[in-house]
Amino acid sequence: MSQDRATVPTTIADYIYPAIQKQYVRILTLEADVLADDNLEAIHQMRVSLRRLRSQVQGFAPILDIPKVMGEKQIGKIARVLGKVRDLDVLQQTCKNHLSSLPESERIQLEKVTATITKRRRKDMLKVKLMLNDCDYQYFKLGINNWLNNPQYLPTAIVDIASILPELLLSSIAKLLIQPGWWLDLDLETGNDPETAVAHLLLIHGDTFHDLRKQIKGVRYLMELFPDRYPPQYTDSLNDFKQVHQIFGNIQDNVVLDKFIRKNVGKRAPMKLPTLYDRIARSNQLNWDNWQPIQQKYRGSNTKQELQSLLIRDIIHNLHG
Repeated sequence: MSQDRATVPTTIADYIYPAIQKQYVRILTLEADVLADDNLEAIHQMRVSLRRLRSQVQGFAPILDIPKVMGEKQIGKIARVLGKVRDLDVLQQTCKNHLSSLPESERIQLEKVTATITKRRRKDMLKVKLMLNDCDYQYFKLGINNWLNNPQYLPTAIVDIASILPELLLSSIAKLLIQPGWWLDLDLETGNDPETAVAHLLLIHGDTFHDLRKQIKGVRYLMELFPDRYPPQYTDSLNDFKQVHQIFGNIQDNVVLDKFIRKNVGKRAPMKLPTLYDRIARSNQLNWDNWQPIQQKYRGSNTKQELQSLLIRDIIHNLHG
């Protein structure tokens, strides 16, 4: 007699397969627009889908049997080529947003930078088009298609999700919550104003905050797959992580803009573009102010314990069930 479908347990595989399939379909759908290069958002969305796919492959590594052709390294390689064009698109839009309101002397400098961005983008966009037509990318798509037609999992993928999901999420979140960026504070005792203090901290610890953003992005993409498994408090934490992802994304955009301008204008760029650099400093400070409450919240042991307890509620329920 066949088992009643209502009694068949939900497994991690029930979540993994549609998640990977969704990103694969989005990547295929966006290809034509990326190649046509008449919709800048297509490049951004394709890059996001690749990053989500990479986070899924990475986060589900203990459960998936993934061929190298669609593995984390291959996905990252493709995303990086797209990322160079996306970064230039963001730079160009940022420059355009500032141009009309800058003094004439600064506008001239920034127009030169914008012209350089346009030239660089043509070259990098050509690399994107070549990549999307080369063998490695075609093998990558074929690898995902083959896996979707015959998905391969390790044994843990087909057990009841309540037996494995808490550990899966806890391992990623535990690593995130001990990342050093949570404990880096401004040094205001030297008499620096907040904008200068933020600029100094980002200069010294920029790599730490960039790594924090990457970790939060991975946790965010993983958590977004399971809101139906937990009460509203889970979504509250997910929204916090989304906000941090955006905050440090804004700061990273400013870092990229600063580096590009200095490379093209020279070390004296802040003196040649004082209004623009004041805006960059102010933007970084405002983003830092938005980060502060979340930083303090997740440094507190109560918040961390509540989140951890929430994630293991299925285990506790099973122990007392």
